[in-house]
Amino acid sequence: MTAMPSSEHQYIATNLASFLREYVRKRRIGRVYGSPVDVCISQTTVFQPDLSYVSNERADIDDGKKFIGAPSLVIEVLSESTEERDRTFKFREYARGGAKEYWLVSPGEKQIEVYKNSERGFQLVNIFRAADVLNSPLFADINLDVKQVFE
Repeated sequence: MTAMPSSEHQYIATNLASFLREYVRKRRIGRVYGSPVDVCISQTTVFQPDLSYVSNERADIDDGKKFIGAPSLVIEVLSESTEERDRTFKFREYARGGAKEYWLVSPGEKQIEVYKNSERGFQLVNIFRAADVLNSPLFADINLDVKQVFE
């Protein structure tokens, strides 16, 4: 059992959720979810990502209680107690499950790593730091000011 997320962790997740929700709602392209929502990758592999985005095309994975399959985007805010699992086991399983992108948010480094799924699993697209504006293959025009995620 892992410790409850810190207030900093929750603050960062809330900032990201607010920005993504507004972006997604304006475009009517899906829904953004905060934790806890069960994501069932298989009968024995269930995660609760910090944030997830389910595109309209993948809306059928939501049975009203949980997701049966990987969301289009999974975001994990790293902490000492979860980082290794987020970077290894979850990384691999979300890719296998069909998530299009995986974002790892580092509070200490004030950066966001964006990975895109490919035939070889997740591949690093870019590491966005506080001075950068984040765009991703999934959201080409998102223009997320990374500094605002951490402030």
